[in-house]
Amino acid sequence: MNQTHERRRGRTDRRDASRPAVAPGVERRASDGCRRRPLPEPRWRQWPSITLAAVLGVATAFGLQVMQGSPVAAAPVVVVAAPVEVVEDLPVTRIGLAEAQALRDEACALTSAGVALDEQAHAVWLPRLAAMRASAADPRVSAEVQGELREALAALGRVGLAGR
Repeated sequence: MNQTHERRRGRTDRRDASRPAVAPGVERRASDGCRRRPLPEPRWRQWPSITLAAVLGVATAFGLQVMQGSPVAAAPVVVVAAPVEVVEDLPVTRIGLAEAQALRDEACALTSAGVALDEQAHAVWLPRLAAMRASAADPRVSAEVQGELREALAALGRVGLAGR
């Protein structure tokens, strides 16, 4: 303690400064060694738990196999193919008016710079071009749809996609 504090209290320090507070080699704690108790061993390291888990797994597998039973033989199925009519010169896909208008709007929205920067523009439009050209040239497609498709092809040509 501080000497000024001791004077105010009127008492002096009774401890001897030349001796250590505790004798060397004497343990102050009552218990021997560490006060912490060891952590419990995990379940997967205990062999009875592993054995029990393996036995239960095998028993469950056998139980499920028995409950499943034997497979029931299905009645034979006879497949009769219907005659197929072959219609020549049909385009691969029919493009309707709403789809043609959507294609035209999408093609008109493209810019040359956007196509140059977009890595997927060719991958998106090249498969569509064949169907668009076939439908635009097909006389069975209505004039409105053909007009929309021609406008879309012209817009694709302006940005450099229809020339390939």
